[in-house]
Amino acid sequence: MSYQIVSSNYPEGLTKKVNELEKEGWTPVGGHSVVVTHIQNRYSGSQHMDSQYKHEYTQTMIKIEERSSSNTN
Repeated sequence: MSYQIVSSNYPEGLTKKVNELEKEGWTPVGGHSVVVTHIQNRYSGSQHMDSQYKHEYTQTMIKIEERSSSNTN
């Protein structure tokens, strides 16, 4: 079995990567995860205007590889 975590900064990018890996025999495990990796608070003087968030979207993938039997009788 092979294991990898696929990530992207955008949901569309993660979807594309997961779909491509599924065509190669990989299978998603569980749901995807989203974490905030950076927050930038923006101010005008001392007045808070807004906050910008950067996200990382991840999906765990596995691939079950067939084992060849080397049984020679």
